[in-house]
Amino acid sequence: MTCRSAVWLIVAAAGLPLVPRSGSAGAPCVRLTRAGTQVQGDVRICPGHYRVPDPGERGVLIAAASGTRVDLTGVTIESGDSVPERYAGVGVASRGVDGVTVLGGVVRGYRYGVRLEGGRNHRLAGIDVSGSRRQALRSTAERTDTSDRLDPARPEIFDQYGAGILIRGTAGASVTGIIAHGGQNGIALDDASTSHVVDNDLSGNSGWAIHLFRSSHNAILRNQAGATRRCPAPGADCGAAAVLLRQGSDSNIVSENDLTGSSIGVLITGARPLTRPSVGNLVYRNDASFASVAAFAARVTWHVTFLENRADSALTGFQLVRLAGGVVRGNTVIGAGRAAIEVIHGGDTRLEANVLLGAPVGIRITSADSGVPPSRGFRIDDNMLSGVQRGVVLRGVIESRVRGNVFDGVGDGLVVDGAGHGTEVSGNVFLRASGWFIDAPDLMAGGNYWATPDPARATARVRGRISLLPWKPASAAGY
Repeated sequence: MTCRSAVWLIVAAAGLPLVPRSGSAGAPCVRLTRAGTQVQGDVRICPGHYRVPDPGERGVLIAAASGTRVDLTGVTIESGDSVPERYAGVGVASRGVDGVTVLGGVVRGYRYGVRLEGGRNHRLAGIDVSGSRRQALRSTAERTDTSDRLDPARPEIFDQYGAGILIRGTAGASVTGIIAHGGQNGIALDDASTSHVVDNDLSGNSGWAIHLFRSSHNAILRNQAGATRRCPAPGADCGAAAVLLRQGSDSNIVSENDLTGSSIGVLITGARPLTRPSVGNLVYRNDASFASVAAFAARVTWHVTFLENRADSALTGFQLVRLAGGVVRGNTVIGAGRAAIEVIHGGDTRLEANVLLGAPVGIRITSADSGVPPSRGFRIDDNMLSGVQRGVVLRGVIESRVRGNVFDGVGDGLVVDGAGHGTEVSGNVFLRASGWFIDAPDLMAGGNYWATPDPARATARVRGRISLLPWKPASAAGY
């Protein structure tokens, strides 16, 4: 018996159809009649509308060999179910083979539109996987239902509702031109590395548009992932995020994505003891404006860099909770509802050269509840703060620096409590304040620049035992 005959016998015994390898683009197309159809080689599915349920979740169409290329141009595959909360099955699947390519088509009404597990160098392009499984939400604008909250620390939350695309246990996958609207989750990378998720349209989902779980060294570039919202009440955090990195998803690049109008634009989290932090990630030149919770959030992690992002008209621009070794540099936050940058405990983080305009607070850093060490080691340098009620607020923060910032058109400029009496305050430019330039019990603030005619006038605009000498005029700093 030949090897080919043996394969046919094994597949027949399993009750699965196997479509022979097509020799060329001119070969006959394949029609889908039932779930579990296995294909290999260069395969074209006959254009048309196929309604094929897959209750066993084997996959309606299965790429059975390495190098399989499936052309779905003009093809629609759907489960036939009309209740999104109970969608089951997989549209296109592969397991343990390399180099699977799936092009074009519409796949909808399943738990997973496409699920590729294992292997290397897969390619998905131009597939519409809108309308995958999603939870029926009960929250309203007046009341948030706790059953709608997603917990990023629990992987079963994702597994229950699937995604348009799942890439699991792979390396070198390319995912481009995907459309995934109206589901719960768009594209998920699970234990995947060196993937490229580029130029996809994943807007209008209710969970996580792009989700990384134990996935490192991936590039998430130029995707449309806006309007990823869950609970409509203002400020209600039900765990939805346009981009979510969790459970040891390290050294990824998230760049030039449109994440506007989402609950959270980018969420990087490691909620101990249930999950591991995700470290060393770069979030660069994304727009997460109009976020109802936070444009960018990093929670219980370290070494995250937020560089040149936009976060206008968000409730909070940057929300950093127990972040260590972070960098927030060159970002723009205009019109934040609560704070441009909110830090709740953490340390050794640099907040540099940001433009923070029009908010109740520009930068607020506080320590956590009692019983933990104080926040420490912040470098707040070269930021522009204007139109804010309070510029920089430090509560329970030690061993930190405030240097080279411009306070213009603020209520109170710098507010420091007793814990921060050793804060270095130098090289800042204090131009206009309707309240106090500095409000602190005890602080050395010499070497700053003041828009007052003399040191005595500057002294009258600070509260507390504040030393302003040496005093310098703002004109000496070019103002």
